[in-house]
Amino acid sequence: MMNVGAGAATLPPANRARKCLIVEGWRFLPHSYAIVNQWQLLALLRRNIAFKVVDVPFYRSSWQAQAGLFEPTAEQALRSIEVAQPAESADVTLRVFYPFTFSPSRSRMTAVFATLEQQLIRENQVSDLREYERLRRGPPPANIVAVTPSQWSAEGFYRAGFDRDQVLVVPHGVDTATFHPMPDARNDIRSEIPILDGEFVFLSVGAMSGNKGIDLLLRGFAEVCRKFPHTRLVLKGMDHLYNSRALLLKGIRTLSSGDQKIVLERMTYVGDSLSHQAMAMLYQVADAYVSPYRAEGFNLPVLEAAACGIPIICTHGGPTDDFVTGEFARRVESRKSVTAIDGRHASRLDPSLEHLIVLMTSAIEDSLWRKHAAEAGPRHVRTSYTWDCAVDTLIRKLLN
Repeated sequence: MMNVGAGAATLPPANRARKCLIVEGWRFLPHSYAIVNQWQLLALLRRNIAFKVVDVPFYRSSWQAQAGLFEPTAEQALRSIEVAQPAESADVTLRVFYPFTFSPSRSRMTAVFATLEQQLIRENQVSDLREYERLRRGPPPANIVAVTPSQWSAEGFYRAGFDRDQVLVVPHGVDTATFHPMPDARNDIRSEIPILDGEFVFLSVGAMSGNKGIDLLLRGFAEVCRKFPHTRLVLKGMDHLYNSRALLLKGIRTLSSGDQKIVLERMTYVGDSLSHQAMAMLYQVADAYVSPYRAEGFNLPVLEAAACGIPIICTHGGPTDDFVTGEFARRVESRKSVTAIDGRHASRLDPSLEHLIVLMTSAIEDSLWRKHAAEAGPRHVRTSYTWDCAVDTLIRKLLN
């Protein structure tokens, strides 16, 4: 999978034309920001870009670095990238960590990767209160830009007063050597979970937090089960980072006693941290991927599921509109609502439970759509949404 040239991560002398980059961020962690950072670093190693990294402390002291998230060659390539010294500078410093830091770096330009799920910069998203207050008064200097993966998220920066050329929209990608259909392995993977023969599986991946719409998914699934008792819901959380199991149980407790019984009998939960290869295998168990989210910055699992040939059901009107098509995705009707946070407008989507149930039902009944989606999704991702595509866009917008 890797083609890593010698010296690819070494900054060149100043008189050389090759552009140079310093990437500050997280590695060896299954958090979404770290996942984005690491796949981008691997793609940068395949480009004529000189770069070094700075490992930023994790957001929580309880978080621990994990080995084995990537296959051994890729992990070794990540570990071999040279680390920048504190006084070093480059053409661009790219920050990929949380909370956000929009203060100037030593480099000519500073780029801050950030997702605004609610189209708002909140106080707890910024590393320093004084910096947050400065952002409330206006955007940072012109040599500081935001990198964000969707038009939905970009709208939050525009609302905050950022100029259009200070907001770089760079969609995420998928490593299609890892995430792809595995029809020959599907039955074996399902039997390990285990999933019974003939069960129709809905899959959803995420923190199990409220913005993911887990409560809607549980209600919708309980209703679908009444008509189709051979269905199963497989949920993948992240207990190591978010205590997803507790969040899921909280959502289950909002159901009626009857619906709780249905869901608990027909649900399989996975909370462990999995390697990317193991995640790719987990997608294979699904007959449909469901994400009735309320607020997202991008929603990478939707794209990964599509790459694996899984038909998609997701919220209409949010960031997934940027990258899903009707060929492989059906979108849940939603209404955009606005609330006040810190005296500013925050946006979210309210998906229709009734339409979610309709689409989940149609996914079971419409085998022709599922067959077409299984071909259209991987083709769409391979063409336009690989990590090489993403990094080419990043380089063009940051370094050209």
